[in-house]
Order: sequence, then C-alpha cells, then structure tokens
Amino acid sequence: MKYVVGSIKIEQVEKGKINKIYIPKTSELDPSEFVLVDGKYAFKFEFTNGCNAQLSKIQREFLNKSVGKDEISVRHLNVVECDPISLLKLDMEIINLEKVDFDAKELVEKFKDIYVSFPFNIDQKFYLYVGDFGFKVVVREMFTALDKRYGILLRNTEVFINSISERLTLSNNTRENMLLDPNFNFESLGIGGLKQEFGKMFRRAFVQRAFDSDVIRKFGIPHVKGMILYGPPGTGKTLIARKLGSLLNARPPKIVNGPEILNKYVGQSEENIRNLFKDAEEEWKVKKEDSNLHIIIFDEIDAICRRRGNSNGTGVGDQVVNQLLSKMDGVESIENILVIGMTNRLDLIDEALLRPGRFEIHLEISLPDEESRIEIFRIHTKTMESHDYLDKSVDLNKVAKLSKNYTGAEITAVVKSAVSFALERKVHGERLDGEKMNVVGDKNIKVYMNDFIQALDEVKPSFGINELDFYRFEKTFYETPIFTQGIEHGKNLLQKLRKTNLYSTSSLLFYGSPGVGKTTLAVKAARSSMFPFIKIISPRDIIGLSEYEKVNYIKEKFMDAYKSEESIIILDDIEGLIDFVNIGPRFSNSVLQALKIFIKEESRKKMFVFGTTSSVEVARECGIYECFQSAYEVEKIGFPDYEILCKQNSSFSEIQYEEPMSIKQLLSLLDEPDISPQ
Repeated sequence: MKYVVGSIKIEQVEKGKINKIYIPKTSELDPSEFVLVDGKYAFKFEFTNGCNAQLSKIQREFLNKSVGKDEISVRHLNVVECDPISLLKLDMEIINLEKVDFDAKELVEKFKDIYVSFPFNIDQKFYLYVGDFGFKVVVREMFTALDKRYGILLRNTEVFINSISERLTLSNNTRENMLLDPNFNFESLGIGGLKQEFGKMFRRAFVQRAFDSDVIRKFGIPHVKGMILYGPPGTGKTLIARKLGSLLNARPPKIVNGPEILNKYVGQSEENIRNLFKDAEEEWKVKKEDSNLHIIIFDEIDAICRRRGNSNGTGVGDQVVNQLLSKMDGVESIENILVIGMTNRLDLIDEALLRPGRFEIHLEISLPDEESRIEIFRIHTKTMESHDYLDKSVDLNKVAKLSKNYTGAEITAVVKSAVSFALERKVHGERLDGEKMNVVGDKNIKVYMNDFIQALDEVKPSFGINELDFYRFEKTFYETPIFTQGIEHGKNLLQKLRKTNLYSTSSLLFYGSPGVGKTTLAVKAARSSMFPFIKIISPRDIIGLSEYEKVNYIKEKFMDAYKSEESIIILDDIEGLIDFVNIGPRFSNSVLQALKIFIKEESRKKMFVFGTTSSVEVARECGIYECFQSAYEVEKIGFPDYEILCKQNSSFSEIQYEEPMSIKQLLSLLDEPDISPQ
C-alpha cells in the first residue's frame, strides 16, 4: 500500500508529540501490530481520516520525505518479527531555551514509561516530552540478537542517554551508567560462552572506573591501563573487540589491526601510535579525572610488539614497542585510556609490555566448555528455529557433548555445514555443465539431528584428533594376552588420571624389540579413552628440521595439548626423536631435555603422555625412562600367543614359525593380505 505524505494538522499537535504515524483506515492492517515503512523502518501507527499518511516534521526529516510530493509504502509487520532491543544508546538535546539539569536515571524511566513496546530504528529521530520540557532524541546505537536495524523497546532494555546540548546537563549519568549490569544477557548480543571472561574483564579493568575519582584517589591505586586477551584462534577474542563498544556507555573503541600500524616511511609507524592516543591526551589536558574513557584495541598485537632485539635490521618493531611503552606508562602518561591487545601467541610479546602498569591483566580466552558450546549453538540456530527450520529432533545438548574442543569459529562452521546438508536435499537439477541449475525454494526445509552428526564428522576441530595422523595404524588387532594386557594397562592409567584430582599428568612407556606393535598399542589405548585431543609426534614429522626447530615443534604440540581439558601426546620412537646413534654415542641433547621437561611437567589440565622405544637401555642411560610414571614391556609372540593368532586367522598356521617372532615379522610372512576383522 502506498500513501502520499501529509502533515499533522496544527489542531492535532498532540499527535506530533508521540512517535507514531497516522494512516487511512484499511482492513489489511491491525492497529495492535506495527507497520514497515518503505520496507525497512518499523513504526507504531493509528488509523486516521483522510487519504494521506500523516507524519510529523521530525518523522519526515528522518524518512527524507516532503509533504504532498513524496509517497511512503506501508506493509504489515508482526510484533514477533521485531527482536527485543537489548541495548539502546540515545543522543538528546533540549528544545527549551533555558538551561536545565535532569537526573539521567529518572529521564530514562520517563522515556520507558512513554515508549515501552514501541519499535525503534537506528538513526531514528523523534520527540520526548517530560512535563514542560521537550527533547529531540536520536537513536545513536541499537543492539538486537539478530543485528536488525529495528527492534522493540522492553522494560528491561538497557538505555544509555548522552547530552549533545550545552543547555542540558545530565546528572547521575556517566559514572553510574558506564558499566553494564553484571547479569547482562550477552547471548542477546550474539556472544556465547564468554560470560565468565567478560565478568573478569569488567571486575579487573572497568569497575574501578565506575567510582568517583576522589574515592579512587583515597585508595591510592592507579587505574588499569592495559590488558592482553590471548588464546587459540577462533575462540572469540576479536568478537569481544567488536562487541565491547556495545557493552559500555563510553566512546566507541578504536579498533586497529596490528600490521596496519607499520609503515614503510621512517618514523611513520611511531607516529601512527601517537595518533591513536591524541584524542585521549587532548581531553585529559582539559578535563583531567573527569575525562571519558578512551579504549584502544590492537588485534594481532604480536605483529608490532615482538620481543625487542629480535627484529630485522631496521629496528622498526623495537621503536613501536618503545613508543607504546612511553604512551602507556611514560613520564607524561594519562589515566583516561585502556589499551586492549589480542594475540594467539603471548610468548612473542615483549616482556616489558606485560608487567603491571602496562598490559597487567592477562586474560586467557580458552576453548569453550560444554555449557559454553550449548550457548554458542543456541545463538547460531536461533534464527532458523524462529523460522521453524530447525527440526524438533535436534538436541543441542547432545551436539555440544559431541563437539569437544571445538572453538566458537568451528561451531559456526558446524552449523553452516548442517544447513548445507539440509539445503542439498532441496536442490533439484544437477546439470552443472554451464546450463542454469534449477534451485527450488521450499519453505518446508528442515535441519535434522543427522545433519549435525554429519557436520561434526565433516568439520574437525584443530585442537582435536586428525584422522590422517592415525591412518597407518588402522590395522587388524589380534587379541593376544600381550596386546590386550598392554591396552588394559594404558586404559587403567587413563581412567585413574580422569578421575583423580591429586595429579593432572600421567605417562606410560611401551618398550620392546622393533616390530612388536608398541605404537599400535599406544594408539589403540589413546583412541579408546575418548580424550578429545590426541597428537602423535614421530621422527618423520621432524625430518629436515634443525635442532632448534625440532624443539619448537615439540613445544608447540605440547602447548596445544595444554589448551584442551583432556589431552594425549604420543611420543613415537623416542630414540629416533633424539637422533640417537650408537656410534659415539651421539644424540640431540636439546631435544632430549625438552622431552624430559614436558613428560614430567604438571599441567593445569589433564594430560597423558605415551612413549615408545625399541631400546630400553638407551632410555635408561639418557634418563628419560625415569620420567615416565609407568612402563610396560611388549614382548615378541611366543608359541602360546602364536596358537591364539592361528585361531583368529588360519593363514598364520601356514607359515614357518620360529619362536619368538614379532607381530610385524609374522604379518610379513602371510601369503594373502590380512583381511581379518578388526
């Protein structure tokens, strides 16, 4: 429906004081619902006489319409299509000519009394009248769960107001309203599984700033000026940066990608750092303690703040670190800043930046636990559920249990993959030879539980189990006492580790002659444990690496394991890893010391280390044997075990057996391929 734009008559001035539009009566619209103007602006409306739509001057200004010349299109908008507004930020200026002082909290309550259950749009302009005073209001920012440009105001919506007029002073506003309620619904902003991290961040960095500067001065403590967020890729560090401005009634943060600071011209990189602090410094000179908080966020800060002395010949990185140090904690440092850095590699950051007074808060954003994963899945499936695309068979709690060690980004990929399986079922026509492919839209599309199961199989976690690492160990397993006892021994140690709280690290060394199946036993025991993180380190992984690179490779694998709640590392062929040679004897002492340290290291989370060696004497002489809490000898196949093998695979009875033999020797003598069941 289209209507010519008209104005509200002078005798109906009360109509212009409320943010409604007035349209001719029609059976296609319900006054208890809303209307969508021009396909993108939500309004509350009332019926009126005449044939034109009646809009106030400020509404016409917002919609950029002229009386009698322009038209507006109107269609029905169901109230349920409007997401609740979780956060609303308003700029206000007073219409009256005299200077007035208002209590900000009371003004927010008056605003809610009038406009609760009204729809609002980003950048919308409207009037608010309180008693004899009128205010011109602009919606500066608005946040809903689905990031739409319109939403509905509820009584529990967080509303922040800011005066942009010299004649309007808002008391009881900045300090008290700068922080959100600790129980704020982060899920409504699309943030899942990070509530604990946000809570710690607010307590350490923001709560102190909520108090009057005189109170903090009496405590004699300076404000926190910097924090580092670190953790694996995809866990939500950058998401926090994007949403931080939504959670504070402060200036929008300056978000800078670390590499953008660097410049090819001499001195320009340092100048870029100084420019980031310029606004905060100018305000500090004028307002001192009454200054607003300026937040600067560095994404990938390790690109510009690496350890000094390790950069290239230009020394640009060193100069950037020096400039940042002087701005945060120098002679003329200021108190109205908070610098937040984010990195995947905390170990690369210059130590001088990490001490108190600079980036003193180190907040780890780790892999989400089960409850956090449920939140993330709920956020990413909320839209499809609201449109009835999510089948009732989908159990997000079960999906979260099956997605151990998935990061937030990987969970998003799982949901996308599940949807792709559902859409694939509705695609008709498979001609991809250049002709147009017929894709039929169907409102009955459903995403089933099986789609999520297939998606979990398709999207593997980077901190999980890579099946390609274990394909060479997918061999037939023969249940002889030597093998079953070895696996049971490993299982028992893993179960003890999982149940105990007395220690968090355990280990087991399998030793025996070459070819007896030590590595296969370690892999079988590890896979049967259902630990979400299993990595194998074998000599073939470090071929061609220098001694320093080998140590770094081993260190990275163990560091990744420490990020998982439960993890297993398999050290295959230890004498090969340390480059042991009998002539000399020779070996890599650096690699040996690294292995000894990591095997004995008590981690914060549960970790189990399997080791295999073909020379227990070498392990004892090197001192690595004593590092393992337990050891198990894998013996060659004796005659009793050989008889058991013959019962499981009759082909073994046809070979010439000489006691004792390794399982590898026996398998190599088979005339036919080993096709026995697993």
